[in-house]
Amino acid sequence: MNTFKVVVAFTTATVVIFFLYPILMLMAFGAGGLFSAITDGSFLESLEVTFVIATATAVIAVVFGTPFAYLLARYDFRFKAIVDTVIDIPIMIPHTIVGVMIILAFASTSGLGRYLSLIGITPIDTLTGAVLAVTYLSSTYTIRVVESAIKTISPDVELTARSLGARPMFVFMHVVVPRIRRDIANGAMLAWARAVAETGALFIVAYYVYFNGHLVYPASIFVYESYVGIGLSDAVRYSAALVVVVLVVFVAFRLVLRRAQRYEGRDGTITEAA
Repeated sequence: MNTFKVVVAFTTATVVIFFLYPILMLMAFGAGGLFSAITDGSFLESLEVTFVIATATAVIAVVFGTPFAYLLARYDFRFKAIVDTVIDIPIMIPHTIVGVMIILAFASTSGLGRYLSLIGITPIDTLTGAVLAVTYLSSTYTIRVVESAIKTISPDVELTARSLGARPMFVFMHVVVPRIRRDIANGAMLAWARAVAETGALFIVAYYVYFNGHLVYPASIFVYESYVGIGLSDAVRYSAALVVVVLVVFVAFRLVLRRAQRYEGRDGTITEAA
């Protein structure tokens, strides 16, 4: 038997089992409490505030990250290597430190906080602070996914459009974006999922958030509070419920993308699906 195939099969099986086994254990022990968790009003509120934070993060990451990814993919400029490194910094820094950084930058009197406070904006225990923290940590994924997608498009396509008189913005919006919109959607979903999963920075910036007239824990912190307050059995059911909800969102997202891709194929309007 081919040794390489054996090694690939063994490592593949090991990785798949490694990822699936903890989830299967969580579902096995948490299945009995799923209904009670999903119908718990406090937990539903934590899901709501988490989804608001994550959705805002995904939108910001796409709006600001897509043009920036285009710059990185298409242009060489002085200090590009430094800028390229800066984008990856959030992946390297412990997330609790990111929380400290956000407070120093946007809440302390020595940073922008002195000016934000004058107009009534405070990041501490607010949606604003939570979005700032998770956007800092999540945007890298969107930028990198979109940058990689843009690099797969031949520059000749854009040059042809420019030679016909199209302005750079028109080329970007009507030539580049349609070819990578699935990648943009995937980048947004990665940012969304990363925001849902965030805990460390929220511990520092927004342990709870003032939402709908009262304080609400984000979902990840709600699970932690359940573990600390009652124990593993309570945390298991909320953890299982959160995983199920996120998986449902992911599956629905994939199905929508697949249906859109099939529609584009029949319609023939997009000839280069990303």
